[in-house]
Amino acid sequence: MIKVRTSGGFWLLLGVLLLALSGRVLVWFLLACLVHELGHIAAIRLLGGQMRDVTLSGVGAVLRPTRLLTYREECLVALAGPAASFLLALLAAAWGRRFGGGDAYLLSGLSLALAVFNLVPAGPLDGGRLLGALLSRWLGPDEGEGVCRWVTSIFGTCLAGLGAWAILHGGNFTLLLCAAWLLSRRKVAP
Repeated sequence: MIKVRTSGGFWLLLGVLLLALSGRVLVWFLLACLVHELGHIAAIRLLGGQMRDVTLSGVGAVLRPTRLLTYREECLVALAGPAASFLLALLAAAWGRRFGGGDAYLLSGLSLALAVFNLVPAGPLDGGRLLGALLSRWLGPDEGEGVCRWVTSIFGTCLAGLGAWAILHGGNFTLLLCAAWLLSRRKVAP
């Protein structure tokens, strides 16, 4: 049985999402997130690992397997979440095409957006974990993590600039929040 923990940040984020999104959108978003994380957990299990616990926080889920993963395994586990999200996006779109319904397309779009965002090679995102594992294998752990911090800093700064531009042109502050999160969490997630 996997222990699931929650932080205060998770409950705060859930409250903000309840205020900002319709209940319908929130349900499909949470389902897309669940499938994404189950993809990671399934990969860990298929590689012979077990889960110690899962912590739900204000910035996502942190999965802790019972053993350290090799660089190859880390790459596979990092890719499993986006792969599960892409699969859900395809299945939901096929369902929508076959049976109609905006909810299926909404789920497809949310899942696709989650997959693409998580493949960004920055910080604790799946793409950052993948980049970190590859670079650590090729360059060594210290150098690999250093390059990942540098890439995350550049990406986060560019995202902050884009967010500021968006606000000046009538957009919202979402990109600035994403940039602040990335810049505050430049370390590659374990």
